[in-house]
Amino acid sequence: MKDMVRLIATLTLICAVCSSLLAFVSKITEEPIRQSETLRKLDAAKKVMLPACDGLVEKTYETNFVYYVGSIDGKPKAYALEGASQNGYGGTVRLMVGFGADLKLTNFEVIEAKETPGLGMKMTTEEFRSPMRGLAAETTEWRVKKDGGQIAEITAATISSRAVMECIRDAIAKLKLVCQP
Repeated sequence: MKDMVRLIATLTLICAVCSSLLAFVSKITEEPIRQSETLRKLDAAKKVMLPACDGLVEKTYETNFVYYVGSIDGKPKAYALEGASQNGYGGTVRLMVGFGADLKLTNFEVIEAKETPGLGMKMTTEEFRSPMRGLAAETTEWRVKKDGGQIAEITAATISSRAVMECIRDAIAKLKLVCQP
């Protein structure tokens, strides 16, 4: 009986020490991780904004989401908004999606994706992206061909392609809020 109590006390002490160390490490790394995420989003926003802008401003829409506005000579020329989908093959997919002042898609950049290398990650290729550039946010059916849309899905990676379309639709929904007259 004494051995069992001693064993339980020892395991409890080990768990308490390990939990404390994990909490300490989590607290220390929380801010650098947040800063890294912010820089990654800012870098992605710069990459998707075309034409190159001389000013980039981070804005918040009614505390709901952050977006970026690129300007030339003080006039808005590009927007970058994050779109997300929980339906990727590997889980969450998050993209930074860029639109010009004419509200046509300029580009998108992957912020987070755990898709299959060589298949789902083909979402980053020019072959997949380039047909979408210049398509109007409002009038385009942002769905893959298998779902009745006009965007060619990645061969053998339809789930990932659908997740990209969902991210773009999410970004467009936010864009509509930001660009309301």
